Amino acid sequence: MNGRDDLSSAVDRLATMTSRADGTAYLSAWPLRDLRGLAARLDLRGVGGLRKADLVERLVEHAIGYRLISTALRLR
Repeated sequence: MNGRDDLSSAVDRLATMTSRADGTAYLSAWPLRDLRGLAARLDLRGVGGLRKADLVERLVEHAIGYRLISTALRLR
């Protein structure tokens, strides 16, 4: 990742994903530093001390999980 444009592209890509597994697979290859940059871009707080796997999980839940839950609730 290099810079704000790449993070914006990542945010856009996460927004199109339809499963947590896809998001996890996408983010798992990222270095921890870039994951932290993405967390900052998404205004995700309190993640500074998280291990990489935990940070990926929080990012996926923030970027994909909440949207999936909201969609499922609206379809009820």
